[in-house]
This record gives sequence, structure tokens and C-alpha cells, in this order.
Amino acid sequence: MMKKKIKKKKIIIACLLIILVLLSGMLIYFGIYLTKLTKPNYILGVGIDRLDNKIVNYTGVDSKYDVGNSVSIAASLNFDLDSEDYLTKSKTDKEFLEKYKTLRNLSATTNNINLIQDIKDKEFLFEIDSSLGKEKLINYKYLIENSTGYYYLEDALNKYVNEGTNNYFEMFNDDSSTKENLEYVHAATIKALKNSIHDDYFDKKLSTETISGSTVTVNCLSIRIDDKRIHSILNETLKNLKNDEKANQILTSIDSDFSKYKIKNSKEILKKQESYTINIYTSKYRNTALKYEIVHLDGDEKKTYSYEGSTNKGTFYYIEDDTVIYSVNLSDDGKIIEGKINDSTSKEIGTIKIERNDTGTYLTFDFDDGTKKYNIIYSSKNTNLKDNKSFSNEKQLSFKYIENKVSIMSGTITLNSEITNKATIEEDTGESVLYSTLSDDQKNKYDTKKDRLKERLKK
Repeated sequence: MMKKKIKKKKIIIACLLIILVLLSGMLIYFGIYLTKLTKPNYILGVGIDRLDNKIVNYTGVDSKYDVGNSVSIAASLNFDLDSEDYLTKSKTDKEFLEKYKTLRNLSATTNNINLIQDIKDKEFLFEIDSSLGKEKLINYKYLIENSTGYYYLEDALNKYVNEGTNNYFEMFNDDSSTKENLEYVHAATIKALKNSIHDDYFDKKLSTETISGSTVTVNCLSIRIDDKRIHSILNETLKNLKNDEKANQILTSIDSDFSKYKIKNSKEILKKQESYTINIYTSKYRNTALKYEIVHLDGDEKKTYSYEGSTNKGTFYYIEDDTVIYSVNLSDDGKIIEGKINDSTSKEIGTIKIERNDTGTYLTFDFDDGTKKYNIIYSSKNTNLKDNKSFSNEKQLSFKYIENKVSIMSGTITLNSEITNKATIEEDTGESVLYSTLSDDQKNKYDTKKDRLKERLKK
């Protein structure tokens, strides 16, 4: 009988030990997990991910429009621009005369763009051909054949110039597509950015805030970004991308100088008196983000941008000093983002709507505060889809900006494209020459092509 009691006691003790070990393991796990949840860079990272996911959701390309690695895009770009303000001022001001002529000349141009990528033969071609009436403005081509890059400018030499090695096609293999590579680089960049923002960059304190109409005690996580810190964050982001073997390969294939990229400390990004402070207000015990805020200081000027609410519904505020100038009540059901814009008196002065459906993305923005009036309509519409082999796309941006009843700028920009998986490139590089062999005049024509185009449009 005694032996049975001792045996039973040992079994109970063993069970208690097992339970204690399991409880200890759970406490350690949840301790580590909760520690991670309370880390400032993790909380900021969640905000970055939510914003990124929202952007991708409304701008990403559906897989049914992926025609594959070999692709041809034939596009036409058209402008129809005008400005009543520029026209009036052009009568007495030479600078505005040049601006007005540039708008009208752009509206009279014919612009054709071709992009062809042939994976099988490892060829890539980008070409832009632009004319103003019967006058040729520019005919420029950039060509990659295997691992060599060439460029061509019609009025400089009328033959291809060999620029040396280009490893663009090294990014492709049997397991990846252009779309997958771009998606990988996108995800790697977000990860690299989040990993470059360290916990010791943050200050943490308890704060009393009015959020969604209620006064609550919250944790405030703050990170101040000045010129020195933004250099540090951006350079570490680049370093993280270089250390990601696949991202580095893809980016180096696109630009062979990627490994040399570094933002020099001498390069000013923010002015000495300028800074941005990101504040994240979280619930006192659960560390759930209740409000995101960015405070921009530039000398004595203070502008604040804040958002409070959930990912599906909330309010965005634009504040100057301590005065709310505009507020936008936003809702998002995953397919449509809608917002009503109010002024400082809560009067509705505008609306915004972003919609994503099976054919594309659409945006409308209307704003009228009695002095300034904006109207913007953007659409990207896909049609004529044929079995992942071809489709048509029309991107159109229409806008109007009126101030004090005068039209400052208005117009429409349209890009019509035909996309197909048939890719054929017929370019002859047999008579190509090295850049080093060009005359100074020929080199100057290549190097100043953008400036010469801008000058021509002013006339």
C-alpha cells in the first residue's frame, strides 16, 4: 500500500514538473513575443507594412496581365496643356513667355515609345521618338545585346555607341520572372528600410492625448529625423540591400554601379534648421497604434500630418502650428478608398476617391475652398486581354488648378500602350563605335540632349 502511495506521489510530482516546464516555456515564448511587440522599430515597422500593403493593393498589377519575360510595349504619349495665368503674364515677363511656349509646344508634339525585352536572345531595347510638327525633336535608343550596352542618338552620329558591359540579363533564370524580381526588390527594400531604423533612435514617454474625441493616456514613441540621421538610415538601407544576395544581383543587373552607391554626408538632404519627427501613440498596455503623426519643422514653420483610426476607417489631419487646416474622413473597404475633406470650420470642401477593380485603378480628387480649386482625375484602364498574351492599356491624367478664378494650369496627359508577349528586335550594331572615339562635338550632343530639348521647347 505504501509503495503505491509513493509511486502515485512520484507520478503527481512528475506531472507537476512537466506542467511547470511547459508553463515556463510558454512564459519565455510570450515574454520574447511581447518584448518584440513593444520594440519601437517593430511598432513603426507594422505601420510601414500597413501603408505599403494599402499602396500595393490599389496599384499592383493583376497576374492575368503578366504576359511573361519576353514583352513588347508600343506606346504613344500625348499632352494637351494650357495656362491662362502663364498667357497673361507672358505679355510682360520673358520667363512666363518661355513657360507658356513650353506648354503649347509639348501639346503639339508626337511622342512614340517602344520597349522590347527578348529573353530568349538576351536583347532589350528602349526607344523614344519625338517630333514637333514636321521637326524631329529627338530619336534616342538604348539597346542591350547579351552583356553589352549601346545607345544611339540620331543627330549625333546615326550609329550605335558601345558603352561597355551591361549585366541586365543576369537577373533572369528559370525560376524568376520580371514581375517576381520587381516584387522581390520591393519587399527587400521595405525590409532593408525597417532594419535600418534602430530602437535607440526612439524616445518613449507617457502622454495624454485626445484621440478620436476621447482624452486617453498613451505611450508616445518618437523618432526625430534630421539631415545626419536620414543619411544614416538611407546608407544603412543601401547596405542591407547589398547584403541581400538576390536583391543585390537584381539591382546590379539593372545598374552596374549599384554596389558603389552611397549618399555622401556632404550632400544636404534636409536643411540645418529642418527636421521631421515621427510620433506613434499606442495604447498604454497593449501597444496597439492609435495615432500616427509626422511633425515637420523648418525654422519657425511647423506643419503636422496625422492619422488616427484603424486601417479601414479613420481621420487624417493637416495642421499648421497648432491649427487644424484640413481634415479628411477616410474609409477603405479593400476596393474603394473614399474621403470627405473638411476645412477648419468642419465645412466640407472636397472629396477623394480611389478605386481598384478588374480593369484597373481610378482616382478622383475635387477641392474648392473658395480661393483655390483643384480637380484631378486619373485612370489606368486595361482592355482587350487575350489569354495572358496581349492587352491594351490607357493611362490618363486630367487636371485643373484655379486660384482666385484664374486658371493656373489645366490639361490632359494620355499614355496609350499595346502590350504583347511577341518580342522581336532588329537593330544593327555591326558599325558601333566606342564612346572614347567620338569627337568633342559628338560627345557634347550626347551629354546635353535633355538640355537641348528643353531649350527647343521654350522657342
